[in-house]
Amino acid sequence: MNESPEKKERTPSQPSDRKPDMTRTGKAVIPDEAGGDGEVKKKSPKSSDAKNPFIGTIIGAVKGIVYITVVIVTGVALAFFFVIPVGNDIFALVKDEEVIDVTIPEMATLNDVADIFYENGLISYPGIFKIYCEFTENKNSDFYGVYLAGDYSLSTTLNYSQLLEALKPSSEVTVVSVTIPEGMTTDAIINLFVDEYGIGTKEGFVEAINNYDWGEDYNYWFINELEQTGWSEDRFYRLDGYLFPDTYFFYSDATEVEVISKLLDNFDSKFEESYRNYVASVGMTVDEAITLASMIQTEAKYLSEYALVSSVFHNRLDHADSYPTLESDATIMYAMEHNLGSRPETLTGTEYDSPYNTYKHNGLPPGPICNPGYNAIIYAIYPRSTNYYYFVANNDGYSVFSETKSEHDQAIEDVRNGVAISTLFQGGSGDDEDDEDYDDEE
Repeated sequence: MNESPEKKERTPSQPSDRKPDMTRTGKAVIPDEAGGDGEVKKKSPKSSDAKNPFIGTIIGAVKGIVYITVVIVTGVALAFFFVIPVGNDIFALVKDEEVIDVTIPEMATLNDVADIFYENGLISYPGIFKIYCEFTENKNSDFYGVYLAGDYSLSTTLNYSQLLEALKPSSEVTVVSVTIPEGMTTDAIINLFVDEYGIGTKEGFVEAINNYDWGEDYNYWFINELEQTGWSEDRFYRLDGYLFPDTYFFYSDATEVEVISKLLDNFDSKFEESYRNYVASVGMTVDEAITLASMIQTEAKYLSEYALVSSVFHNRLDHADSYPTLESDATIMYAMEHNLGSRPETLTGTEYDSPYNTYKHNGLPPGPICNPGYNAIIYAIYPRSTNYYYFVANNDGYSVFSETKSEHDQAIEDVRNGVAISTLFQGGSGDDEDDEDYDDEE
């Protein structure tokens, strides 16, 4: 077998001693134009841009002009449809003037204010208004996020800053905390605001309480009911009983109407519709219930006796043929305090001439004798069922309740002699069912 001649390997660095191969067409195949398998690689034809650089420059310039044009048109569109309208809304540059009345409620938030302004046409972009306020309000101010409640007449030509400023207290205004105790009379409440806190005048409060048209702006249902049923001409104050006792916060420049409205708002929220319905179902008006509550509030020193005192008055009202008068010392003392300017420590007689004297005049007095708290109102509406028709205050602050006149006379004698035992400490409360515990403090 013949051996093949040994082939000499050639490294890439060695030059080839072969002649260029010839294709079938007779053209030489250049080594670097051939692939590893000997195939011919075709060169890409040169682009027209490379052949004509001027055309490429023109195309590039056109693209730049188009881009700039798009940017300018977009910017103009944004300015026309957004930037200019928003800027006009913020700074009120071009607006038709119109005065619009708005009401800012108590404890209004920035969202509330923005919505009210938007709904009434004072601003067009509530979201932008809120952002503006967040960035411009002084977060270190005592009035940051505080907006004065009340009625405002605002012009559509006011800018955001002016609208915001209109709702802010002045630098001289302070916030005061006022506590109205349960059972405070209307006279005492007026004196509290005027003399102690320098808010309003006595004449201004009397006008707001007796004559202000609350139906026009506030529409309180209980005042509407009082207007419909009417009230006695002997009544000292129209809104006696409805100035709900509580702790309130007021601005030092608050008006008398603003103060009274806040107290009436509180009463409105406390006196639920179910109470109204029940009072009507037992043949009473709300004003009669509040009058009764004011008597309970004044006569009973401790909360544990509210239900018993209420039962005495209800029993007498329900049996008016036998007990035509309520015989409450507190009603006489209220009349004396209002007429004479001071309340006597004790009542020395029951002959004082006044329509509020429930020893001389039948039934309830002309109106509430104080502004009762929530518990007194509840017990006036839902009394305890007892057989009591009398009570007398004992020396320990509690009372001795009696079913008959003879028992009552004996209780009075025992109190004078210091030997009376208050009913709640006798092991029974006179209930039809004596099984309920009481608190011993108000």
